[in-house]
Amino acid sequence: MTAIAAVLRGADRPVFIAGRGARGRAGRASARADLERLADACGALLATSAVAKGLFRGNPWDLDVSGGFASPLAAELITGADLIIGWGCSLNMWTTRHGRLIGTGATLIQVDDDVTALGAHRPVHLGVLGDVAETARAVADALAGDGEGEPRPVRHKDGYRSPELRERIAREVRWRDVPFTDDSDGQRIDPRTLSTALDDLLPAERTVAVDSGNFMGYPSMYLSVPDEAGFCFTQAFQSIGLGLASAIGAAVARPDRLAVAALGDGGALMGVSELETVVRLGIPMVVVVYDDEAYGAEVHHFGPDGDPLDTVRFPPADIAAIARGFGFEGVTVRSAGDLGPVRDWLAGPREGALLIDAKVTSSHGSWWLEEAFRGH
Repeated sequence: MTAIAAVLRGADRPVFIAGRGARGRAGRASARADLERLADACGALLATSAVAKGLFRGNPWDLDVSGGFASPLAAELITGADLIIGWGCSLNMWTTRHGRLIGTGATLIQVDDDVTALGAHRPVHLGVLGDVAETARAVADALAGDGEGEPRPVRHKDGYRSPELRERIAREVRWRDVPFTDDSDGQRIDPRTLSTALDDLLPAERTVAVDSGNFMGYPSMYLSVPDEAGFCFTQAFQSIGLGLASAIGAAVARPDRLAVAALGDGGALMGVSELETVVRLGIPMVVVVYDDEAYGAEVHHFGPDGDPLDTVRFPPADIAAIARGFGFEGVTVRSAGDLGPVRDWLAGPREGALLIDAKVTSSHGSWWLEEAFRGH
């Protein structure tokens, strides 16, 4: 632990990236408090991998998710770090944008309780085998010691932190605060516009379960969650169709929170039988379908090269009507003005479940898709 403490003492711009190993498990609290104590001592900024999204929610130095989902400001600050410590985080290609978020000359440290994870995805300057919370506490104690075991107050460094940066993070770090040109045309709604509106409408106490596909970056980054237990991430194309089932499990586990399933049209139809499960169990959940009537990833990956796309574009489907056949309330959304019934359902007794068939624009691939296919 003294080795990490020594590196932290010499770092000017440290960033912590917390992953699955920092989440609470088996009745144990998350490592948030211990990581925040250490970060406060050394002036570190805080980020997470996608599976730990929400861990530092409410902290003024929270950059949210690192990697392909990172906002421009988050990516800028992570890349500018002179020290990155991965806490229970694999530091794989998704979390580091194929290594491009690790700045030239930056020191990389990885802490994990699995020895095989250390350096598995990229070389690290220091690998530490240990529990995240226990290691963070030990490093903070080492910073507080004088080398002879005598305690002294932790020497706080400004590190990356300044009043100006704090204000900038509050103003710019969320994707919804990044300016964009709204592509909504009256027949289809821009998924960024849709996601921002839903973030405003949905209660703060929510569990968001996201399926995989071209659309997945929008709910992942525009829909906030209250903590790391509020986000269920289906992260592989091979798992498309499992998002609704994940949301059902989350709803049963946390009935105190509104479950929100964010699906693509393909994933929704692949898991359509689970709509009956929702109705049979009487779960008052929201299912939002980002419906672009195509295998969006394939269109944006292969289309620019002139490949025939007739087999990956589909005729329109009335998914709202399909949901009503299972016993849902169903609403079709083509513009922000169509969200009135969603507002009414949320304000009402929420008897039964609601499906939103959002006809979204798809003139270009989502920003994360370029990262996902880079190198493939």
